[in-house]
Amino acid sequence: MLRRIRLFLWAALLCVAPARAQDTQPGEAPALKAKQVLYLAPSHLFACEVPTGWKAFETEDALGPVVRLLGPDNPAGTYRTGLSVRWFEKGNPGYVEPQKAVDVMRRSDRDTKRSATAVVHMRVGGLLARIFEVVETQTLPLERLPADEEQIHHYVAVIPSGFNYYLVRLSSTRAVYLDFREDYMRCLNTFKPLGR
Repeated sequence: MLRRIRLFLWAALLCVAPARAQDTQPGEAPALKAKQVLYLAPSHLFACEVPTGWKAFETEDALGPVVRLLGPDNPAGTYRTGLSVRWFEKGNPGYVEPQKAVDVMRRSDRDTKRSATAVVHMRVGGLLARIFEVVETQTLPLERLPADEEQIHHYVAVIPSGFNYYLVRLSSTRAVYLDFREDYMRCLNTFKPLGR
């Protein structure tokens, strides 16, 4: 019952936010930043603010549901910035406990030159998240030559909800990753876990 009430409230907010933005008078600031929009996942697993114009789609694979939001290409056109939110549910194939998932993602790798920052704890949607950054090297572009090694930067948040958890990741090239930090933090600061 509580879940239905939450979904109803978020659906109402989704309808009201665009209308409120149109009601503002010249010189007034709209309720949401003009470059952000409230996004409710089709599976109703979460809601958060995301950059306007990013293309969103949700799929489900063997690991569970995942929402992907595709942003702009980097200046070289070799990598597209993207935000993904994946739901891991205990009992599904490929499930690992949240702490083990954090350890695996932060593990150094000589082949990809992967390195990670320390874990920082932060409240996200009332849940205690583990947040860190990972840098690794990939050969880009993948589909054509000439290709070159390029550093990829990932902002990562693991947000446990009981035995289940969300994995929220923003990936971009190292050259432009700071351009998307504010978008990532806004996503986390407005993240509402609705669960299943």
